[in-house]
Amino acid sequence: MRSHILILSACLAAASATTCFAAEDGSVKKDAKEVGHAVGDLAKDVGHSAKKTAKAVGHGARDVTRTVGHAVRDGAKETTRATKRAAKKVKNAAK
Repeated sequence: MRSHILILSACLAAASATTCFAAEDGSVKKDAKEVGHAVGDLAKDVGHSAKKTAKAVGHGARDVTRTVGHAVRDGAKETTRATKRAAKKVKNAAK
């Protein structure tokens, strides 16, 4: 994810640098400051979207894990009941 941010930042900086040289009345310092703010905003947006995506994946994984855990628990309970019923039938048949 960090490499994506760096690539996007470099592209934005390159695009802004070409416009800096084309503008005659803007100062280099002001243009560099604007590029810095744009790169910062871009990095912030990428970071927030990555956070939202990771949060959604985490919640999905939690829900799936919970569902699987409940299914295993219910299956184990049913297996225990079936085993006890079968043992009871065998015990009654032996009498």
